[in-house]
Amino acid sequence: MADNSGQIPSILIVDDEEAVLYTLETVLKREGYQIERAGSAREALDKLDARNFDLIISDLNMPGESGLELLDAVRKKDSESLLILITAFGSEAVAVDAMKRGAYDYLAKPFANDDLKITVRRALEKAALRHENMILRLQLHEREGLQAIIGSSEGMQRIYDLIERVAPNDVTVLITGESGTGKELVAQAIYSLSARKSASFVRVNCAAIPETLIESELFGSEKGAFSGAISRRLGKFELADRGTIFLDEIGDMSLATQTKILRILQEKEFERLGGQHMVKVDTRVITATNRDLTKAIAEGAFREDLFYRLNVVNIQLPPLRDRLSDIPALVEHFSRKFTKKLKKENHPFSDAFLAKMMKYPWPGNVRELQNLVERIIILEDEGVFPPDGRNGQKPTRPEVESREYDRFFGLPYKEAKGNVIRGFELKYFESLLKKAKGNISKASRIAGMHRKNLYLKLKDLELVNRDEEDPSPDSNIENPEPS
Repeated sequence: MADNSGQIPSILIVDDEEAVLYTLETVLKREGYQIERAGSAREALDKLDARNFDLIISDLNMPGESGLELLDAVRKKDSESLLILITAFGSEAVAVDAMKRGAYDYLAKPFANDDLKITVRRALEKAALRHENMILRLQLHEREGLQAIIGSSEGMQRIYDLIERVAPNDVTVLITGESGTGKELVAQAIYSLSARKSASFVRVNCAAIPETLIESELFGSEKGAFSGAISRRLGKFELADRGTIFLDEIGDMSLATQTKILRILQEKEFERLGGQHMVKVDTRVITATNRDLTKAIAEGAFREDLFYRLNVVNIQLPPLRDRLSDIPALVEHFSRKFTKKLKKENHPFSDAFLAKMMKYPWPGNVRELQNLVERIIILEDEGVFPPDGRNGQKPTRPEVESREYDRFFGLPYKEAKGNVIRGFELKYFESLLKKAKGNISKASRIAGMHRKNLYLKLKDLELVNRDEEDPSPDSNIENPEPS
């Protein structure tokens, strides 16, 4: 029995009794479903790490983790799977509580096979309808400017809802979340869905502009306002008139600049640097930060009145570790993007590799995942994952043995620095050649260097013969092929 998409529904059955598993599998396989077994909640979760199921049918009472604990774990994983619990006679109150916690339905033992079939059919119809709605929503996003945001998890569905509801309303929006979660993409989506989409969208990274320049960048300057100001210069707010300005890393802005931003929000006007009159603007302001602004307010680093002006609507982006079910879609998206960009062959990722990716905590969020996929496409090597510091542990910084550098401490700084750098380069490129088995083309790909530049560096470090010309791309300098 296939759903509307042509896919055969997949069901994971979970019970510690072999007889129950046999009965469920026999009845449901006759209905044409794909069935997979698990003898415990832990085994079920391991299987869910490797793939998704349309439906989970689990016994409530099992040794170890119970069906309720399995339900909570499935919801925590942000899985799209529906769950039906099988309960003992007289456990209806527990089953009703389970439904409040997110279970689709329950079956009380002993149940008739027809009751099982009907309950499963209804659950799968709901799953198919949810999938269809998700596809329609993704198609809508593609038409309306949300195509850059990837993910169908429950957490991201809430973000889509917020974007669609807030975008048409001309209010300030504060986007918060860890670095790499996609705050700028959300800002662009709000702009694309707004009535201002035909006007400018101006981005400003507040953390990247020196304090001495931020005022002229934001508000512009008049001729003669400072040395080198030979003509009037329009600022970002003026360029965004009738459009939208996105102030990223707003938490890094100084108190003095915050005061000027507050005035623009209140009065819709400002003065250019060196100017004598007010400039009126009609600009929508969207801001973003990875900092805790309430903490910054308590520390006196952020204005409380500005915070309330900016925080009319807050969109809090979930970190990738809280939306792990989106990883396969993100990997597919980035894989398509980089194979096309780099003109590489399609790189299929195995279920086992995806399962490993879904167990990693992703401290760098979606940006880290994107960089990883690009690196794998370039190097054609999945061995670069997981990075140093496996199982989510950040790599510890190695202690530097001071005696290694004692001989340089009596030298002038530039000379000492040059010796240290050369020592590092010598060790690095020796290791590189060893890893590439002497093949310069392979070594250049690993190092991310042009092949000719790498060969010149090797000659400079006397790792190859200084008088020798660059060998052919396929030659091996450690073990050259006989001519």
